[in-house]
Amino acid sequence: MTFSIRCLVLLCLLMPVRVSAENTDTLYFRQAEDTLVAMAGRIIEPADDYGRLKMNEAFYVFFEKVLLREGSFRYPFDSLGTVSLLFSPDRRFRVITWYVPLSGQQFKYFGFIQTAGCGLLEKALFALEDATGSVCWRQDQELYEDQWYGAFYYELIHHQHAGDDLYTLLGWKGDNPLTRKRVIEPLVFEGGRPVFGKPVFDHPYGEGWRVVFEYSARVSMSLLYEHDFYHTGDSLVPMIVFDRLAPASENLVGHRQFYKPEVNIFDGMYFDKGRWVFVEDVDARMPRTGD
Repeated sequence: MTFSIRCLVLLCLLMPVRVSAENTDTLYFRQAEDTLVAMAGRIIEPADDYGRLKMNEAFYVFFEKVLLREGSFRYPFDSLGTVSLLFSPDRRFRVITWYVPLSGQQFKYFGFIQTAGCGLLEKALFALEDATGSVCWRQDQELYEDQWYGAFYYELIHHQHAGDDLYTLLGWKGDNPLTRKRVIEPLVFEGGRPVFGKPVFDHPYGEGWRVVFEYSARVSMSLLYEHDFYHTGDSLVPMIVFDRLAPASENLVGHRQFYKPEVNIFDGMYFDKGRWVFVEDVDARMPRTGD
């Protein structure tokens, strides 16, 4: 028997084992996902905070166990409707977040950052610990995964500049009965560890390491990432577009529970040379031409 024939025979013998292993993994994750969906649905069943947090603890522990299993990074878990799972565009990691509604219109946030486990991002799983009560506004400093400004993220943006990767998260945050927040949160990796916050914003947000919009809990605010939206020279570039907030009257300036979006007035930011550049008065109905 020639060498090539021997290799072909060996390959044929190994293939059923590989397929069987892949099928076993897929079956495990499907069954685990079904269990997670059921557990997530039970979190809000108890009327009291203690009961909800205990239900969530069981969900968290099992979810962590599943995510630590080899091969879990490739599984989408897209049936988990109450959980946000955002893959980075370069597929190096994903950000997983959810929240538990508590009494008094308060919320507790939970999450993980799961990496592909290769290259600069060797550790597979980082637990995000909500430190809302201690970090408060703190828009002027970086935060690590164990002191996280908890939020429910719904968009993950990736840019490269001067050989460095910058990721930007858009999120929603409720933490008190009077106001809600929208968050623009930069994310980088330093020494393989996630770091939240970076001073990459143009005026009027130039002093911040993140942007936090706070407004009345009685209204909603739009904060979206629009693709191919803003003209810079001959190119159309994406832009973060958001409602402009204002108090209900001049004597309520600074009282965020009375801030609401102005009617059909939007501002935005586009990424250029490593920074988010602010643009005032964006027409959200159509792309705008830059100067």
